[in-house]
Amino acid sequence: MSDAEEIHHRGIAAFQAGQIDEAIDLLGQAIATGNADAEIYANLGVINREAGNLQVAREHLEEAVERASNNADFYYNLALVYGDLEELDLAQKHYELALSMRPGMAPALNNLGNIKKAQKDTDGAVAFYQQAIEADEGYAPAHRNLADAFESAGFVSAAHDSYTTAIQLRQDTGTRIRDALVLPVIPDSNDQIEESRARLNGKLDDLLNDELSLEDPLREVGATNFLLACHGLNDKPIQEKIAQTYLKACPALAFEASHAKDWMAGLEGGVPRIGFVSSFFHEHTIAKLNNSLITGLPKARFDVKVFSFSDVEDSWSEKFKKLGANFVRLPMDLENARRVIAEAELDILYYTDIGMEPMTYFLSFARLAPVQCVSVGHPVTTGIPNIDYFISADLIETSNSAEAYSEKLVRLDGFPTCVARPEEFKDLAPRKKSSGQRIVCPQSLFKFHPDFDDMLGDILRVLPDATIQLIDGSHPAWTELLQKRLLKSLSDVSDRIEILPRLNSEAFAALLNVADVILDTPHFSGEMTTYQALAAVTPVVTLPGDFMRGRYSLGLYRQMQMTDCVADSAEEYVEITKRLCTDSSFAESTRDQIKAGHELIFDNRKAIDRHAKFFEKVMFEG
Repeated sequence: MSDAEEIHHRGIAAFQAGQIDEAIDLLGQAIATGNADAEIYANLGVINREAGNLQVAREHLEEAVERASNNADFYYNLALVYGDLEELDLAQKHYELALSMRPGMAPALNNLGNIKKAQKDTDGAVAFYQQAIEADEGYAPAHRNLADAFESAGFVSAAHDSYTTAIQLRQDTGTRIRDALVLPVIPDSNDQIEESRARLNGKLDDLLNDELSLEDPLREVGATNFLLACHGLNDKPIQEKIAQTYLKACPALAFEASHAKDWMAGLEGGVPRIGFVSSFFHEHTIAKLNNSLITGLPKARFDVKVFSFSDVEDSWSEKFKKLGANFVRLPMDLENARRVIAEAELDILYYTDIGMEPMTYFLSFARLAPVQCVSVGHPVTTGIPNIDYFISADLIETSNSAEAYSEKLVRLDGFPTCVARPEEFKDLAPRKKSSGQRIVCPQSLFKFHPDFDDMLGDILRVLPDATIQLIDGSHPAWTELLQKRLLKSLSDVSDRIEILPRLNSEAFAALLNVADVILDTPHFSGEMTTYQALAAVTPVVTLPGDFMRGRYSLGLYRQMQMTDCVADSAEEYVEITKRLCTDSSFAESTRDQIKAGHELIFDNRKAIDRHAKFFEKVMFEG
């Protein structure tokens, strides 16, 4: 055995014993002998990848494939590194090279599916996952990834089946939680909603009665229960049970920053240090709802930092980056993100949204500041013990709203957000009356509750010349599922429901401008979409729900001091829509009121002032 081989073996033994730094040092010594073969380079690349040294791993694995161009494992491991570096074209090429040498290599096929998923090609992803399963029926990751693809597309039964198989092959906690969280994207009925919630509750009970273990929920689960909020029901009990499940499986989620342990309200001194955190500080509803608040808080009274998980570069992300040193891009792993925020020693940590994506959801289990709050970005309670306050407002809450929150509900006076009038609506062409009645419901398709079907049908029946236009789902299967449901529930008028392709911001503004009426979805109303419709001076007909997420449009109308477009019942919702389409005097008067009300809803500085008073209050009262 050569010196290089002997040192190599010692290095592999060190790696297997968990001594990664020693392993890297020994394999480096093996290469330094000048007699290293391709396998030593490849193994040093693999170990450096494990240590997170991706560029070094790349160099060694590229050297390995140059020295041994017929080794499928070398190409596969190099493809993994390219994937980590988000060089997906190179990753795909090298997986394909590995497969050309070893057809039926299930991990390579599975990872090609992951690349297709990252490229929003669900059909391509499903095809590769299925090929991986055909190659190795016992390869659990492919079954789980296939389940995830089916779930994203809205194919609930297929997702259940694939998760069941994955769990039978490997009883890991992460897959069991993902299976529990499966909900229909487009429910076909209220019965399906009730059944899916009952299933979720039952699965959570089973999990809580078992031994659970998660090391990294972000990696092992990697999803939230976002769709639960679309059902129009009280989510507090389920949200709390989901949080309990995660805390049992991963107690480390409840990390506590050292400065938060001994904090006492009123004794800190200096201006409050406030951190805002989100994954959506780019062109997104969350950015548009919160930019004015974040940048508008008085600098003499508050030290504001922005913590962003987004790597999107656009005009909206630039607005936040103007904060300079007070803008911090967070690493995309929980441990290091917690460390960065904890080191800022904040007094108040403000989540603009929790539950829309997994990064901030899992982050919010930690105690990173003495006071932690969330606002209406994702308008539903979190169920998470370390979130102290839910910041909402009187105009969008009911008298007994507090019962639906695990957090202490803060009801600001007036409206909770300060939003600038969108630029794309400032120079719209004068509206021209179209032939027939053009009714638009521009909400995301997952907000189309089965209760809405009868309302749409009744509108079309009382307005025989009307067309209702919807916008294509972000996944093509969602559109197909909704069309199938509407064809069944509204067979006599479904042909007058038109699905438009997804639109850029200018085309979307033009659509809202030419519409006679905008329909708000019941149970989960528009937020930014309602602002945009009103910016276009187009009436939005709304039926307020029982929970805040169904009352945002109501709140905007209350702020404008006009409620002619707010219905008390499904029947009145239909009647208001009909009147706006057939009574030109009423329609014109409504548009005049909306235009006059712009000054009450756009650039609402009072919302900033009320936040400021809340922040200062909790600094002294806790």
